[in-house]
Amino acid sequence: MRSPVALANLVALCLGCATAFGAGPARIVWPKPMEIFQGELSEVSVMGSEITEVEGALGKEKVLFQANGAAKFIALIGADVDAKPAALKLRLTARSREGGEFRSDIPVKFKKKIFHQESFQVPPGFDQTTPENLDEIRREQTAFARVFAAPPGDRLWDAPFLRPVPHQESASSFGRRRIINGTPRAPHSGLDLSAPADTEVVASNHGKVVLAGNFFFAGGSVVLDHGGALYTMYFHLSDIRVGEGTIVRKGDVLALSGATGRVTGAHLHWGARLANARIDPLELLKKISSHWQPSGLSSETSTHITEK
Repeated sequence: MRSPVALANLVALCLGCATAFGAGPARIVWPKPMEIFQGELSEVSVMGSEITEVEGALGKEKVLFQANGAAKFIALIGADVDAKPAALKLRLTARSREGGEFRSDIPVKFKKKIFHQESFQVPPGFDQTTPENLDEIRREQTAFARVFAAPPGDRLWDAPFLRPVPHQESASSFGRRRIINGTPRAPHSGLDLSAPADTEVVASNHGKVVLAGNFFFAGGSVVLDHGGALYTMYFHLSDIRVGEGTIVRKGDVLALSGATGRVTGAHLHWGARLANARIDPLELLKKISSHWQPSGLSSETSTHITEK
């Protein structure tokens, strides 16, 4: 007779096999449990020689998997800069050539990250809006909401991502909690790069220009849609050199840096967004592995616009 300990070990082993192999003959390798800190991202992969499709959901958000070779599907998951610490389930469904369907729930923890805090004073006129500005602010909010509400398209980007200017981040870096004139504000959702005025700002990766214009807070702005619900943003620009609808390639000049919008000096605000998660754009440089297969844009001729 087996001991209780041996039986417990056997049950655990069987459960592990059910997770790794699914409910049929096709062997599926599911992701391991993961932890993601506020503002960070993680790569997720599902592998199996017979699977043809993978769908995922994390809470209310869809997780978009794309084929990455013959037997691998891969996706990115991000935790918003202000995400509440929580224990979630990444619900995965894989389908095989024969019509089989296999499911697995992967534990995901969103964890709190310690960000710096800064407190400073600005003239009241700089910190307050007026009735005259409200229409401009609403126009800005509507424009950005429209862009991020669009259905996600196929992935356009290829590893690795580029820094849009060669300069390092300034004191006001990603995630800082700001107290302005004694009032707590929303966390800083982008990375401020110390780019002198008229520095060339380049596309951090292949993408489509889905927003190009001037706004009250963001100033001269360009938003790139890289596909797969991944966006990068470039704010406070002085001279925009691309138009909406343009397909750009990694390294193409988008604009010149400046001091437009609600700022105190010239710099580049570089932001990134994955679905509804505002993430640190440096994560794109640090976490995107070189094993991603080339996207469809790699072999295509794109439209370049580097001058007005």
